[in-house]
Amino acid sequence: MKRFITATATAAVLSISSFGAAFAAEQEMSMVVDTVTRLLVELRIPSDHVDDLTIDQTRRIVQIADSKEMGDATRSQVLAIINE
Repeated sequence: MKRFITATATAAVLSISSFGAAFAAEQEMSMVVDTVTRLLVELRIPSDHVDDLTIDQTRRIVQIADSKEMGDATRSQVLAIINE
């Protein structure tokens, strides 16, 4: 009986830990989407479909925005990524 209680408690802790990790990942993704949305707005690119971007597209957009000034060349690069 003690082993059953221990196993049940361990499963509960692991379940809570997994939930916590999933929640943290969701929060982090939400922050990334918010950042990309702000970047698109700053570049005068409609941000209506930011949720449709792949993780790779999102990553590349953030990299471009971090490495360059926000100008027409940056806008063109971001539009090319979005239109893939």
